[in-house]
Amino acid sequence: FFFQIVHAALGLVRSNIIITLFQVASRVVVVAGVILATPTTYAAASLGLPLALTAWSITEIIRYSYYFANLVGIVPHVLVWLRYTLFIGLYPLGVTGELLCFYAAVKYASAYPNSWSYPLPNAWNFTFSYLYTLIAIMLTYIPGFPPLYLHMFAQRRKILGPAKEKH
Repeated sequence: FFFQIVHAALGLVRSNIIITLFQVASRVVVVAGVILATPTTYAAASLGLPLALTAWSITEIIRYSYYFANLVGIVPHVLVWLRYTLFIGLYPLGVTGELLCFYAAVKYASAYPNSWSYPLPNAWNFTFSYLYTLIAIMLTYIPGFPPLYLHMFAQRRKILGPAKEKH
């Protein structure tokens, strides 16, 4: 994940740094803040994990195959097509998987409200609710997903050209 951000920041790949940050952040939060933070009977056992892992894996295999092909100067059209087409199904699949993992973590945090939370009163006069944080992050998918998904369609049009109408 770190390398995706660095490559985008340095301009080694033509990826938008903000979009790359959002994509990487969602994966890091799902893995570290959801999968690793809950018992294996919750998020790791949900249908969301295999959905997300499938989408992430296929996406990264295609992405890095495309980058490699660019480096050696031979990019087969089928690879370009895969890179700018499979996201149509993989992106919603990955987001669905991520949200199902979050949902499983919400069930855990609801059943065990003090897990990963820091309630008041305390010496720092600060409160942190794992449950409400999970819900807040899930809600960010509502305004966040459409622009990221539409950006991918714009990239697809730019690289593959507009869809040709059949007569």
